[in-house]
Amino acid sequence: MTPERTEALRVALERGTGAEVAVRINDSQARTGLTAWFADLGAENGPVVTLRPSGLKRHRVSQTFGRFARPCIEQMAAAPLERLTTARALMARAAAPGEWAIAPDQTLDDWRVTGPEFGVDVLIRDVGLPSAEEAIVATAEAVMAPLMAAMAELIGYEDIEPETYDEEGRLTESVVRRRERSARNRLLCLSIYGHRCAVCGFEPRSVYGDAGSIIEVHHLEPVSLLAEPRPYDPATDLVPICPNCHRAAHTRRPVPWTVEELRGKLDHGPG
Repeated sequence: MTPERTEALRVALERGTGAEVAVRINDSQARTGLTAWFADLGAENGPVVTLRPSGLKRHRVSQTFGRFARPCIEQMAAAPLERLTTARALMARAAAPGEWAIAPDQTLDDWRVTGPEFGVDVLIRDVGLPSAEEAIVATAEAVMAPLMAAMAELIGYEDIEPETYDEEGRLTESVVRRRERSARNRLLCLSIYGHRCAVCGFEPRSVYGDAGSIIEVHHLEPVSLLAEPRPYDPATDLVPICPNCHRAAHTRRPVPWTVEELRGKLDHGPG
């Protein structure tokens, strides 16, 4: 795998995970694999996810912990139920392509990190040529990224701080009160549901490629109507919507059209 493709893959994992990621390409006997971990923890102090060829047309993705990961494991084990619920939803998203085994003897519905014995093993069949770059990238995006996003949620990575400026003289203007929205919730919603519009089914990236990262995240309960700030569950309170449908939803105020109402308008046409 070329250095340029490796870097692009690392960036894709970061985009899907919401944390800084390090990757290493593993070349052994002409069979290429991939290992990824969180850069700030290092491979020895946190979860490690490995992708490797298995047989003629299969990939195996495994999650383990480094030798000195006990403090990280304890932090993940103590994650509140809200984070655990989101992490489980992320894992469920990644589960579609493969056959999953979660140690020690857990299921996708009720797993939790309890100690260093926790681990994930996924077998993905019919990937074509397992060492081909295209196959590795596809499995990394479909399975590794949501799996690492689930681990990141339990570790507790937060929103990136907004950019601040120390120099004086920068022109700024604020004429409206703005409700803060969580950048991490956006990332998690897209990790769970993908980039396909929940209303019309359009997926901008499939048409525009690199210029198609324009899907928007819609709050089913509008943030503008909140009397007090509250946590939003990315799995139940948010949905991805294309810019056209998002604009259409908010043509009704103060309560936008619902996803179901907009789908009905598509089904029945104007009026």
